[in-house]
Amino acid sequence: MWRRLLIAWCIGWLGFSAIFLPIAPAQAANCTLTAIVWEGYTDPSFTKEFEAQTGCAVKATYAGSSDEMFAKFRAGGGRTYDVISASGDITERLYKAGLVRAIDTDQLKNYSSVFESFQGGKWNTFDGKPYGVTFAWGPNVLVYDTKVIKTAPTSWDVLSDPAYAGKISLPDNPMTIADVALWLGKPEPYDLSEADLAEVKQKLLELRPNIRKFWTTAGELANLFQSGEVVMAHAWPLTYTQLSEAGFPIGSASPQGKLTGWTDSWMISKKSPHPEAAYAWIDFILSGAGQKGVMDVTGYSGATTLGAEAIGQERAHELFMDDLSLHSQIKMWQSVKNYDQWVQLWNEIRT
Repeated sequence: MWRRLLIAWCIGWLGFSAIFLPIAPAQAANCTLTAIVWEGYTDPSFTKEFEAQTGCAVKATYAGSSDEMFAKFRAGGGRTYDVISASGDITERLYKAGLVRAIDTDQLKNYSSVFESFQGGKWNTFDGKPYGVTFAWGPNVLVYDTKVIKTAPTSWDVLSDPAYAGKISLPDNPMTIADVALWLGKPEPYDLSEADLAEVKQKLLELRPNIRKFWTTAGELANLFQSGEVVMAHAWPLTYTQLSEAGFPIGSASPQGKLTGWTDSWMISKKSPHPEAAYAWIDFILSGAGQKGVMDVTGYSGATTLGAEAIGQERAHELFMDDLSLHSQIKMWQSVKNYDQWVQLWNEIRT
């Protein structure tokens, strides 16, 4: 008798719980979205919202350069990572290597909010098909310790000032060659002849005594400033954001007409174990919450009207999202035909 009552009670409780108690998303037990990204693009401050919505955990690996990102993504034959936050200097390489799939924009409800000029961008569209979805962009800027450097620099020439010997830092990235080419007045910094590269090399050799260290992540560069090892650097806006939030006296300058930058795209591995989750992640990052999350953490500019609405008119104007005028002025990273020569030159300088 008692056993029958117990069984009946248990059945009733199970029925009640099935109707009234929250059920974890179906993906929660077995979905892990793997990503290789630039620092800040999977910060827990906004990633946790995606995880709560989908039940899919995000496992990210940071890369310090596009070359590192490309090598790690390719190492597993495209099976190790679901998505990659590729900059314009490797998007074509990923496509030509057959590592990424064409994007079905119909699977992205927020795709229509991507700025029209970013849809079909030459940095992620090949053979007339989108292979990436633009979600962030920004310039490479000059950051400096305002306690040491009282007046905002107006030219990159300040990096060569003997007064800062052993006190500056540059990105450990062959793409920095394009910046030096711009400083030298080269109109096409990604199309450099051997003679152009020789000039760049000479300029870097002159600059070498001032370089304390070549940085690989924004966090590492922030530590260099905080420890007093450097007072000025060629950097991403992320370092400025990190140091500002830490209360460090940091300034940022963008010498007009001499800026390189990057337009970043989410791309999906052709052999992604979780393509549905990859699409869900991209759609989330295009949303107002996702865009605001990325912008709050990095200080970069967003790429959607939903993002602009989420941060408000004033901040959208500060990030050049209302007219995209800065984007059109920046020499954005792109594929380099003689990239092997760039890598060789860079290795000679940095060692």
